[in-house]
Amino acid sequence: MLGMLGYGLMFVIDVAMAGRLGEVPLAASALAANITYIPYVFGIGLVGAVTVYQSQENGAGHAESAPAVLRHGTVLGLASGVILAVLTHAFAPLIPHLGSAPEVAAEAHDFYVIMAWAMVPGLAFHGLRSYRDTQHQPWISLAWLTFGLALNVLLNWLWMYGNWGFPALGLAGAGWATLVSRVAMFIGLWLHPGRGEVRWADGLQRTVFARLLHTGLPAGLHSISEVGIFAIVPILAGWISPTAQAAHQVAVSTASAAFMLPLGLGMAAGIRVGEAYGARDSARVRVVGWGALILGGLMMTFYGAAMVLLRPWLLGLYDVAGTATGQLATALLIWAALWAPFDGVQVVAAYLLRSVDQASWASRGVAIVYWVVTLPLALLLAFPVGLGAEGIWIALATGLMLVALALGWKFRRATRHIPDAGN
Repeated sequence: MLGMLGYGLMFVIDVAMAGRLGEVPLAASALAANITYIPYVFGIGLVGAVTVYQSQENGAGHAESAPAVLRHGTVLGLASGVILAVLTHAFAPLIPHLGSAPEVAAEAHDFYVIMAWAMVPGLAFHGLRSYRDTQHQPWISLAWLTFGLALNVLLNWLWMYGNWGFPALGLAGAGWATLVSRVAMFIGLWLHPGRGEVRWADGLQRTVFARLLHTGLPAGLHSISEVGIFAIVPILAGWISPTAQAAHQVAVSTASAAFMLPLGLGMAAGIRVGEAYGARDSARVRVVGWGALILGGLMMTFYGAAMVLLRPWLLGLYDVAGTATGQLATALLIWAALWAPFDGVQVVAAYLLRSVDQASWASRGVAIVYWVVTLPLALLLAFPVGLGAEGIWIALATGLMLVALALGWKFRRATRHIPDAGN
C-alpha cells in the first residue's frame, strides 16, 4: 500500500512543485500528467501480470519458473514502455486542440514528451517490483521507491528552479527529474541482492509471453475503462458551469486521495490468492479473498466517514469555504463518502479475479458498467433531469456500486469450483 502511494506521489510532487512556477506551468503540469497517466496505468495493468504468473507458480510448487518469469517480465516492461512512449509522444501535436489556453498547451509540450518516455523505466521498475513482491520482498521495492521519490524532489529543486548553478528548465526540469529518478529506481532494484537468476542465455519463449498477455491485456484495458470514465467526468461538469467543474475537482481530488491504499491491498491479496489458487487450495483462496474484500471496504468506509466529518477543514484547505464552489463540493463529498466502500471493494476484487484467471471477465464487466450504464446515466441525470453535477456523481456512485457487486459475485462464483490439491 505504501508502494502504491509512492507511485501516486510522483505525479503529485511534480504538480505541487510546478505551482511555484506560476499558474500557467501549474495548469500545464496537470494537463500533461493527466494525459500521460492513461497509457501509464494501462502499462501497469499489463506488466502486473508478472505477479499473477509467479504467485500461481509458487503455489503450485513450481518456483523454478522464477528466472523465466523475471526474464520475460523485464522484457515485457521495457517493450511495452517503449511502445506506449512512442504512441504517447505521437499524440503531442494534438495537445493544443484539447481546449486548454494556448500558453498552457505550449508550456505542457516538453514536459509531456519527457513524461511519455519516463514510462519506459517506470514500467520496467513496476514489472521488476511485481516479481520481487512474489518473492516476498516488498520492503526492498519500497526502499528503492522511497529513494526515487527523494531523488525526484531534489532534482526538481535543482532543475526546475536553477539552484546550485544548474540552468532553470522550468516544467521540463520536472520531467527530466522524473525520468532520471525512475531510471535510478529500476537500476537500484535490479542490482539489489536477492533478485535471483535471470538466465538470459535461455532465451525468450512465446508461451510465457502468451500467459503474461492473457492476464495483462485485459487488466490494462480494465484500468483504462476506469481511468477513462473519471477523465470524461470533468468535461461533463464543465458543460454545466465553471462552478460545477471546480467543485468536481475539489471533491474528486479528495475522494481519490486514498485510492492507492486499497489498490496496494488488492495487489498484496492478489499474490496470496494466486499462491493459493496455484496450490488448488480453494478454502484459502476464499478466506484470503473475502478477508481482503472486507478489509478494503472497511478501509474506505472509514475514509468516507472522515471526508464527511472533515468537510469544513477540507473546503478551507482548497480555499473554497463559503463560496458557491464550496457549497456544491460539500454535497458531492457526501456522494463520494457513499461510494467509497464500493470503490475499496471493486479495486480489491479486480486483483483477486486476475489471480484466479478471470481478468477478461472483469475487464468486460467493468467496461459495460462504466460505458453502457454509468456514462448515459450521468448525462441523463445531469441534463434532462436537471440535477447538474450531483447527477453526475449519483451516476458515478451507482456505477461503482454495480462494479463492486458484479466483481464480488464473480469472485464468489469462480472460487466455488476450484479442485483441491490431490483431487
